[in-house]
Amino acid sequence: MKDSFTLATSYTIGSHILPGEPLENIQNRIGCSISLKTKTCKEIVKGIASKEIQLGLIESPIFDENLIYREWMQDELVVCSKEPFEQSLDRDIISNTHLVCRAKVSPTRELITDLLDDLDLSYQSFKSLFQVDNPTTLIQNIKYSKPNSNRVAILSKLAIEDELKKGELYATRIYDIPMIRKFYVVYDKDFNGAKYIDDIVDYLQNS
Repeated sequence: MKDSFTLATSYTIGSHILPGEPLENIQNRIGCSISLKTKTCKEIVKGIASKEIQLGLIESPIFDENLIYREWMQDELVVCSKEPFEQSLDRDIISNTHLVCRAKVSPTRELITDLLDDLDLSYQSFKSLFQVDNPTTLIQNIKYSKPNSNRVAILSKLAIEDELKKGELYATRIYDIPMIRKFYVVYDKDFNGAKYIDDIVDYLQNS
């Protein structure tokens, strides 16, 4: 593999969705060594615009008219907890939970703020807030919380698939309404490695 390809992902995608076999499959498919960087979505968009990054996988719709965005997959944001709730969450249940959330500067938090607003809720609807700086810390905070702590987090259902299967974590909806977002593949329209882009996007969309 003589060529090198710089791929950047958001923290959720890079830490919980892409690692392992998918990344190896991409590398084998394009015949290049991959340099994987994990950054915020804003940093990825900026890095592509400045030609430092060739392809980005982002979870927040931060758009630049000079770049090309292709929908990759759909994700659902769920309320994650260590113990199951018997029903979907309503305002009364939410008001007794302690929410672990991302910092205010996070685009993911901005997105969740908008989704909660659509449900006539806000971060202040929860009993208390505790802020962390990345999705892995969010997951660990719930996974290792004390029993009956009522600690929850709103995060990607895809990011906790393994924990859900093992019964280590549980996912619940608010009012039984799905909170849907899209993941995007983003790249510079002037990038001369279009064959790599097509191969990677085809793999991501069909795997």
